[in-house]
Amino acid sequence: MVEYKLQTQTTLISDSTTLTSYGILAFCGKRLVATVKDISSDKSAVEKLIQKFNTHGLSLCHLEQAVEDYLYNLDIN
Repeated sequence: MVEYKLQTQTTLISDSTTLTSYGILAFCGKRLVATVKDISSDKSAVEKLIQKFNTHGLSLCHLEQAVEDYLYNLDIN
């Protein structure tokens, strides 16, 4: 079974400015099997998406499409 977890990435933009973005890490047991980076700068939104994936047991083979669907739906709302 796959478990999805939050990934935090901080990027240095200039000498004193950083940008934090959030993504998803997929684990089978303790083994990292997939990563989707830079989904959003909204931590809460990505945490909710991860919770949904874990609750519904999203298959790893559908991870990329599920994230694309999520991002597409943001654009049209």
